[in-house]
Amino acid sequence: MAIIYTYQPTELFMAPSLDGLTDVVTRVRYNYTGIDDENSLSAVFAGATPVPVPASGSEFIPLQDLTEAEVIAWLEAVVDPTHMQDVIMKNISNQISPKYEPTPLPWAPNGDVVPPVEE
Repeated sequence: MAIIYTYQPTELFMAPSLDGLTDVVTRVRYNYTGIDDENSLSAVFAGATPVPVPASGSEFIPLQDLTEAEVIAWLEAVVDPTHMQDVIMKNISNQISPKYEPTPLPWAPNGDVVPPVEE
């Protein structure tokens, strides 16, 4: 199963002022999506990660000048995708071969699934 993975930033958090800089992005929320084209299936891992404060003298990009591609480049540099890929692969595998499908109780009237009792 060949899975193609992509990041999609969904929300940015910023500090209005930090270490002499203004509008500094400090955290990114994102969806990490895996698509299995062979089976037309996908799964999404929602994540969040802090963004390192730019080192003095490094190229700083103010919030209003950021592009999606730049934020994705940050994520690719900072986030280890191993765990997310494992979760996505397991999710897609479970879609291909489900392990936990609800089934009617053989003794229930009309073969219905009996809902749990709420306390």
